[in-house]
Amino acid sequence: MVILFRLSAIFAVLTLFACSKSSPNSPMCRVSEALLSESVHLGSSMGESPVGAACLIKTGNKVLMVEHRLSGKLDFPGGTSDKNESLACTAHRETWEETGFNVEVSAYLSTTSNGLVIFGCDVDAGIERLPDTFDAPSWAKLEVVRLIKADPFMLDHDGLRFADDLIPLRDGYTQFDIKQR
Repeated sequence: MVILFRLSAIFAVLTLFACSKSSPNSPMCRVSEALLSESVHLGSSMGESPVGAACLIKTGNKVLMVEHRLSGKLDFPGGTSDKNESLACTAHRETWEETGFNVEVSAYLSTTSNGLVIFGCDVDAGIERLPDTFDAPSWAKLEVVRLIKADPFMLDHDGLRFADDLIPLRDGYTQFDIKQR
């Protein structure tokens, strides 16, 4: 009986959010010239094929993360590739859908053990002036609770949606500075 009640509550919430305004069309994919000319191997060190892509967005000494509605944990803004979509454009589109930021995908950083390709992405929208926690766009509320600027060295495995992403997050944070020079 308890399971049936929980499922009913979940369906009610999904129905309410499904009636909300859908995402506006994604802006045109923005990829830096440097990344377009860079030849990189996008397979993971674990030998898995990429399944999707995400952005690591630095703001000051923090990174922008999304808090997922169902797990309550933090993750990169990103997701699964659409058919015939490049991984860089997947990172761009998914970041737009989850954050509302029109980023420029500028550097390949790494691939996680579960096959998520991480790109360094730049935002020129004054993100540094936003508070450390702020609402996701209305169209993202079905999946994302809020956006959080987090210090990657203060996070632990338990705070992330995928615990194995902690090292790629920290390494990507450090690499992105080097690749920007």
